[in-house]
Amino acid sequence: MSKVFCGTAEVSHEDFRKLADTKPDFLVFKIKLSSYYHLVSELVNYLSEFEFQRAQNYHFEKDKNRFIICRALLKFILARNTSLDISEIHVETDENKKPYLSSHPSVYFNLSHAEDFAIITLSNTPVGIDTEYVNRDFNYSEVLSYVFNTQEIDTLLNSDKKLHEFFKFWTRKEAIVKATGAGISDNLLEIPARNGHHSINSELLNGLKSLQVLSFELDEDYVASIAISDENLNLDKLLIYNLPSSIEELMAFSHLKTS
Repeated sequence: MSKVFCGTAEVSHEDFRKLADTKPDFLVFKIKLSSYYHLVSELVNYLSEFEFQRAQNYHFEKDKNRFIICRALLKFILARNTSLDISEIHVETDENKKPYLSSHPSVYFNLSHAEDFAIITLSNTPVGIDTEYVNRDFNYSEVLSYVFNTQEIDTLLNSDKKLHEFFKFWTRKEAIVKATGAGISDNLLEIPARNGHHSINSELLNGLKSLQVLSFELDEDYVASIAISDENLNLDKLLIYNLPSSIEELMAFSHLKTS
């Protein structure tokens, strides 16, 4: 059996400059996508040919820009962590679409986006993250029985903030699935989301022995959850960093040399 703890985390938003030259084993970055639209024409230059073609495949300009921003910023973060040049950062995906670096298999990272925000996490142990916009027009009742078990539904329906509770539970399950690398799960009903300690079949965690799953407010009307396999990591207070909003600062942040 494997252990899962679900709870909440207090969040502190920090400026990227506070990282200085340190390279912590665990990092979370918050990205306001609209703050980077003016950089799209420059950020696209940091994509590989394959990534560029993938961006072109998006039908809507908004989706194309979001991919360019998220992928480029991810590569800046990975360059900083691995000391590689961005041209040497090759993000690949396994059969379940979990991203990884073949050059640095011990570097774990994950990304999620919703509406105007994205979030990226980096760790030295398996990690998954998910964020959702709390859409007040969303009719969650239609999907409850497909993703939540009876106890979770009872907890949600007895909550004073039902919609918020729905997205909190949803992001927890998504973060767990992404951390395990198991891909889209047919066992969402068995993946825990309620607060507290849970024991579940190890196969549901793809062999991981334990996960911490913490939920938090990413921004107003945005809920997020992170699942990480490092049980010794204290996530009671989660530090979330911003990122530079100019190419020059991004280069300096990643310790890259300008051409």
